[in-house]
Amino acid sequence: MFRPCAYLLLSFGLLGACGGKLTSYVDRDLANRIDTVQDCFPHLYPKVKTLLEVAETWRLRSSSSLPDPEGLTAVEQPDGTVVVSYVASGCTLAMTISFYSPTGVRQDLDLSGATTLADKVRLAATELKMLFGDTDKFMVGAWTLTGPTITGSGALTGIIGGSSGDNELKELRTTVAAPDAPPSGPPANAASSITDGGPPVCALTFDTASLSLDASPAQLHPIGTVSLGLSGPKASVTAVASFDGTVLARLTVTGVPGHFDFDLDTNSLSYVP
Repeated sequence: MFRPCAYLLLSFGLLGACGGKLTSYVDRDLANRIDTVQDCFPHLYPKVKTLLEVAETWRLRSSSSLPDPEGLTAVEQPDGTVVVSYVASGCTLAMTISFYSPTGVRQDLDLSGATTLADKVRLAATELKMLFGDTDKFMVGAWTLTGPTITGSGALTGIIGGSSGDNELKELRTTVAAPDAPPSGPPANAASSITDGGPPVCALTFDTASLSLDASPAQLHPIGTVSLGLSGPKASVTAVASFDGTVLARLTVTGVPGHFDFDLDTNSLSYVP
């Protein structure tokens, strides 16, 4: 744990620049910000990862169909939507997926014969291409998350296109749950949220206008940036999480010098001055 050393070094730096009284105040505020990141982010990110694991089945550039994660079921409804339930990390993610034309008209597609969620998304993308050509189409997954102390809600919109004529999940966005009425295109950008009733009580909001999971057939980790808000017992902070397709994501936190590296596989957080 880096906290004592980090606080000591920052205290020396601030003391020389600002004087002891201000240093004492700033250090306390800085310590609370750091504690909030360390206490809340590694605990809440696995819940976001649960959501991303569902979204990974939407990828269209892999050479073979992707299996459903263990604990996931996906059932097509009479109106063409797909209802998903995914039990993971001690929580249940419930999602209803709808498919849309480029202008935002919901489509009642025939997904019979597709067994996995990935197969259903592939078949839907194929049918949308037959109906609307290469113009970008989209799908929206409106979701809720529940657990013993966890609540969460939001929507993910996946843009379906492909510059080479092949289907591709071009990007993910956090949005409202449905297009505007009358429909004109993908739904508006909006933040999603997850709260843990604790202890400690922590809340996370996350917002992205463009996150890539399908840039290459073998992509393992996201690419893009996500705006974050973290609230804990000691402070509320804002941050940007940068993903570059590798196992390490970088968190740049407002008001905290340096940055944090977060290992997406081990869920470990480390501070880089």
